[in-house]
Amino acid sequence: MFHHIDTETLRLCSVLASTAFGLVFALVRFDVEGRRYCYHWSASSLLYAATLIGFEHSAGHPLFKAALLGSLAFTNVLIVSGLRVFDGKTPFRPWMAWPVAGCVAAQLAPAWVLSDPKLVAVATEVCDTLAVAISAGIVGVSCLVGLHRERANAAADSTFMPSRGRRLAGLAMLGYLPGYAIAIAGYLWNGPALDLLALIPMLSDQLLLGVLNLGLLAMPAERAQQRLRAAALRDPLTGVWNRAGFAAQSRRLIAPGATLLAIDLDHFKQINDHHGHLAGDTVLKAVAVLACAEVESLGGEFGRIGGDEFLAVLPAERAPYAQVCARQIQQACRRPLDGLPPWTASIGLAQIEAGETDYAAALQRADRALYRAKVDGRDKVTA
Repeated sequence: MFHHIDTETLRLCSVLASTAFGLVFALVRFDVEGRRYCYHWSASSLLYAATLIGFEHSAGHPLFKAALLGSLAFTNVLIVSGLRVFDGKTPFRPWMAWPVAGCVAAQLAPAWVLSDPKLVAVATEVCDTLAVAISAGIVGVSCLVGLHRERANAAADSTFMPSRGRRLAGLAMLGYLPGYAIAIAGYLWNGPALDLLALIPMLSDQLLLGVLNLGLLAMPAERAQQRLRAAALRDPLTGVWNRAGFAAQSRRLIAPGATLLAIDLDHFKQINDHHGHLAGDTVLKAVAVLACAEVESLGGEFGRIGGDEFLAVLPAERAPYAQVCARQIQQACRRPLDGLPPWTASIGLAQIEAGETDYAAALQRADRALYRAKVDGRDKVTA
């Protein structure tokens, strides 16, 4: 059954698969608001199917084939534009016209430049294949460049997971390139008698087209999962890390000399009782903004671990600034803010000691220092 490869059957399979994915992307877009990138990916798949059908009737029509090659390149551009929308960027950039123009020129230029018909035929097929390969490579590189940015985010945020769907899509597009290289070698060796530009991608499509589109489909689901994961680690009122999030983020800073700051608002219950819980919530959010800015400026992590209790950790190399940071937080709490009742904070400090692999013991020491600050009259910093 494999002695003769039927190009037309392969093309039909690619048309049907691409049409199906185009409809899936369109249905996904209609089902959920805010997924404009699905328009781009749906248009890419449907246009790809239409372009393959057009190639069936392109023999002997160089201008029509040039338009089809430009359309083929534009299907790749639409994938990139969808990725840009997915990343919150403007979909189209001026450089995106170049792959399309290059594919059109690759079909027409050899006939304008060369005079030998045989040489024109070979050069045309080679240029066509090379131009399409470049447009596919642009998509693969765009996916992997976006993945590189995601890895940078993951390095800064241990809860962030790079997209496996984006990786799959990028590798799928790059997976077409060996096939195009084989096609070019075939043209240079045997001439254009065998339509390798049609045959090789059709063979590749049977594997890579599904991988590409499934990778793209996985990206929104991964983003939704990422948002759920982030929400589970954030305090819903203040937006800073909750206890679980703080534990996850602080692991990178656990080392001898790292400093913990246990922060507690003074007489917070009276704020709730005298001014209402809405005012209390507003105070908590103000404290989170003020203290988080101070802590993060020193490369630390900050979280709310419950009620009016906050916790911060500063890296070991910032230990000399721990007292200064605590007093800046204390002074920031003293400054009156419009519409908010006055409040102060007590802060206890403790360092992680040699041999400690987490902050549990240091937190106990910081809590004891905080208790002493409360006993000594509140609104104090105690180490």
